Amino acid sequence: MAVSTHTTVGRDAEILAIAEALDELAAGRGGCVWIEGDAGIGKSHLVARLAERATEHGHPVLVGHAEQLMRTFPLRAAADALDITSRSEDTARMEVAGLLGARPVHGVSYADPVLAAAERMVELVERMCADLPLVLVLEDVQWADDASLSLLDRLSSETDQIPLLLVLTARRGAADPDRARETIRRGATRRIDLEPLAAVQVRALAEARFGAGPGPRLSALLDTAAGSPLYVHEIVDQLGRDDLRVLPGSRVELASDTPIPGRLAEALGRRLDSLDPGHLQAIRLAALLGNGFGVDDLTLVLARDPRPALRSAAAAGIVDLADGRARFRHELIRQVLTGELSEAVRSGMHDHIARTLAAEDRPDTVVAGHLLAAGDPLAGWALRWLADRSESTLYTAPDAYAALLTRAASVPEAGELRAVLARHLMLVSFWQGRDDEVIALGDEAIAGAADDPDLAARLRIQVMRSLARQRRFAEAVRMVAPSAGDPAASAVWRARAAAWMANAQAFVGEPDQARAVGISALALATEAGDPLGISYAHAALAVVDGADRLVGHLEAALAVLGDDPEAQDQRVIVAGNLAARLGTLGDRRIEPMLDEFLAAAERIGTYRTAALHAHAAQYFFEHGQWDKALLHITQMGETGLRHPAFVYIPGLRATIAYRRADFEEGDRTLREAGLPDGTDEDLGPAAPLLTEAAALRAESAGRLDQALAIRSRYLEVPVSARRDSRSHEALYLIRLARALGAEDLAQAAATAVAEVSASPTPDTQLAIAACQAVMKGDASDLRAIAEDFLAGGWPLYAAYAFEEAAAASVDVGEMQTARADFLRATDIYDDHGADWDVRRATARFRPQGLRRGTHAPARATRTGWEALTATELRIGRLVAQGYSNPDIAREMMISRNTVQTHVSNILAKLGRHSRTELAREVVLRLGESADAAAVVQPGAA
Repeated sequence: MAVSTHTTVGRDAEILAIAEALDELAAGRGGCVWIEGDAGIGKSHLVARLAERATEHGHPVLVGHAEQLMRTFPLRAAADALDITSRSEDTARMEVAGLLGARPVHGVSYADPVLAAAERMVELVERMCADLPLVLVLEDVQWADDASLSLLDRLSSETDQIPLLLVLTARRGAADPDRARETIRRGATRRIDLEPLAAVQVRALAEARFGAGPGPRLSALLDTAAGSPLYVHEIVDQLGRDDLRVLPGSRVELASDTPIPGRLAEALGRRLDSLDPGHLQAIRLAALLGNGFGVDDLTLVLARDPRPALRSAAAAGIVDLADGRARFRHELIRQVLTGELSEAVRSGMHDHIARTLAAEDRPDTVVAGHLLAAGDPLAGWALRWLADRSESTLYTAPDAYAALLTRAASVPEAGELRAVLARHLMLVSFWQGRDDEVIALGDEAIAGAADDPDLAARLRIQVMRSLARQRRFAEAVRMVAPSAGDPAASAVWRARAAAWMANAQAFVGEPDQARAVGISALALATEAGDPLGISYAHAALAVVDGADRLVGHLEAALAVLGDDPEAQDQRVIVAGNLAARLGTLGDRRIEPMLDEFLAAAERIGTYRTAALHAHAAQYFFEHGQWDKALLHITQMGETGLRHPAFVYIPGLRATIAYRRADFEEGDRTLREAGLPDGTDEDLGPAAPLLTEAAALRAESAGRLDQALAIRSRYLEVPVSARRDSRSHEALYLIRLARALGAEDLAQAAATAVAEVSASPTPDTQLAIAACQAVMKGDASDLRAIAEDFLAGGWPLYAAYAFEEAAAASVDVGEMQTARADFLRATDIYDDHGADWDVRRATARFRPQGLRRGTHAPARATRTGWEALTATELRIGRLVAQGYSNPDIAREMMISRNTVQTHVSNILAKLGRHSRTELAREVVLRLGESADAAAVVQPGAA
């Protein structure tokens, strides 16, 4: 009786869905297909059908599998899917493998190996998609590590602009909900939820396997499969010729003495029972290596040739063999094998595997994965192995190594290794931002470095920085002071310790001491020829050496840094501070600098990239370039936006929305930030942009008294640099207070804004002058201030000053002058899309007879070719010329993520769905040559 083994029944709708996805891919449109279902429901079979069809279309297909054993190791699942190994002959893949293995290839510099590797993975996918449409499959996403999930989320967001079909399978209910996983699932272009086969479909599957329909008893047996295709196949595979008979009408029936299989696990167990006991032992050990494993690794841990056992297992349908690797045909088979072992035996075998692989210098992550699965206490060899790991190795998988080092700390036999293990744990805890643990471990780690003053200095600096992050600055000074004055330490480490001490002293009210210590640290670091120490000293002096020298110190701190990994984090910190300072000064050098800083941060990989984007968003917001501000907010990502340091970003985004008269978007943004309407009283004086947005919400809704109460909180901010940076709030408080007749409140704001704590920045000086001019009703001064605001790059503050000049002119009856100022103000509002300000100002001056009339310019369009900025138009032309995002980034010297965001914006503005459509549109619009820049002029969006 012929039995077919390759059948698909009951999945017509699902196969149609993947066929449509492949058709769209062929047309240049990517997508994300999420396939979810119970174990054994047919997810892998559906993926196999998709891969077959994709190959027929000529699309490359990459398939990876997430492993539960490797879930704590960043990017392992993504690396498997992208075929990234140290054995790769592809340079890009070798570089990523080096980063993940703490062995970067020559010339690679990074701050965080995982983030740097993730950026290179995205670039690798983009380059592959520039050659051919790509299908990237990752199975068992429920076991994917967090970094791989974040990468998949990023790739999923790019499928609107590159021909990438992302196919992800997940077992229903197999893992705790994960935010990134849920984001991907919800955002997938197609979601396939595989349900159990209906009884009629099960019978059709059996008929396809047997070549004849099942009889009543066989049908009853198949019903026990509960619609699981895997279980149906297991039942059919166990039924031999003697177990079946043919009934009249060509139906197949069970013989009377055929045993009834039980649960699926029991059915799979029967498959295993067919193996020779020696072969079964080998396969059981193989199951502990993971769902997929190298034959060489099994040879090592088994200490004999496993190939006979693997061939038997392959013949029994237990594993598949290819290219020196083996993979269990189904995760459930591996679970049956490992589930038959006691916990003690399983733990001991994982320890044996880890020790054997470590002795053969297998990848650290593989060894660490088996150690995590081994029980406590960790063996002595494992303690020595952990103590021997380099610091760079620890940073490739901080969560995993932190867990192992924490377990190691409780082993009494650690002996002389305890200090080394404590130091390792302290360093990896600092990397993770777990400052309480760093501080708790500090004394033991420092005591263990008593014979090495330089190492002690380094550890003291780490503890000091954790204390400073908790704003415990006095303790931070006491922690690092011994190394700053330790004559046994080298000049390099004395200088570095002194620089960090000066930094902390600046925050405990000791500016003169901080300056003296910083100057001494700079001299010592310069004499020692230590670039990093010089940079630390300049960064400390920037805090205390006077506002006029701040920029010079920061520029010097940047200029001295080299390209080694240790300097990369310092580079991004200083760059962010410099960007923030130049922004307050109105220094236009910041814009090209931001592009340079972001491109560098992307290359080296650092979590501080979000801070650079936040600085950029703040700068462009203050300077009226709202689209650019929103572009940088988009690039911060979900993780960055959730960080407590960026709590103000939703306020910035909501403020833009309200001023653009997009009230629904403003309300939604504040609700998501935890501030639904009616919660304005919860806003404190330390949340300026949230306060601004809440005031705009109230004012735009006509609740002027409430808006005034919110804005009046500016007066509660004590005299400090923080109040200086919020001087613009006084402008809007005065305008609203005077509109409501609250002159005393307006005067209080004008008085408060002039009470500065230090040398005010140019924007603060202009805001103070504007407040004074408004209170005096001096239209001439206000006009001059408005021109200064424009010259400094603050157009919306200029519009405020022109509007108030119009009001002052109305008060003295100079209506012609008032109308000119009114038009200057509303034109600026119009140019920046500030629709609500236009409406408010128009309503304000309507009783005085001021109208825009035919003077009102055409509204700036938000869609179509006229909406494209000059940058977007240039990127569109490069896309049409076949440039990938990494190529465009290099051509324009901006970050790849910025290019990605621009391309998404271009597609949205033009209503296109892929780069292919965009390229065609550009060529049609610009003529045969996509370089014809003069054919289309960028709009004013």
